[in-house]
Amino acid sequence: MIQIDPELQFRRERDAKVRVVVTVVAGLCMIASALLPHITVVSAEYYGRSLLRVQYFFLKADATAAGWGSASDPILVASGINAAYYGLAAQEAGLVLSAFSIWALLTEGVGRWVRRLAVVAGWLLVISAPLVITGWRLLNAGGVPTKLGAASLFALAAGLIMVIGARAAKRRLDSTWYWSKPDLIT
Repeated sequence: MIQIDPELQFRRERDAKVRVVVTVVAGLCMIASALLPHITVVSAEYYGRSLLRVQYFFLKADATAAGWGSASDPILVASGINAAYYGLAAQEAGLVLSAFSIWALLTEGVGRWVRRLAVVAGWLLVISAPLVITGWRLLNAGGVPTKLGAASLFALAAGLIMVIGARAAKRRLDSTWYWSKPDLIT
């Protein structure tokens, strides 16, 4: 029977508890980023401020339409619409990929591709916040009254946690390639 060093066992248990807390915080930030208010145009608040509804609005928005007002700059409005839409799309893609890869932050043994997926999901969430904020600033500069919610901050926090956690998971990689573990083949 193999005896485990008590100090090593204590360190493993402590690391497991830290990973649980980090994963729960990341999950809560992701849920908050999807449910809290996002960017919205004041005259189109009837669309709502949840992620899917706001993204649908910015997908269908036309900068040359008459509804923006005569004082708006169409180039800034178009740039703001595009930046906001790309940010919301990056956040949505990051949330979907995070749903499949967040467990890489939790487990002790992590596969190479799941960790890479977690890194990509984290970077999508990280990049979504500056894009949405840039879209908000461009829309306001273009003469369109726009509100910015707190969801971008939670997306940024979730993305940073995912990226840092996935980078830390690199030392926990569990390779099952047959040349790195030939004892698995026999």
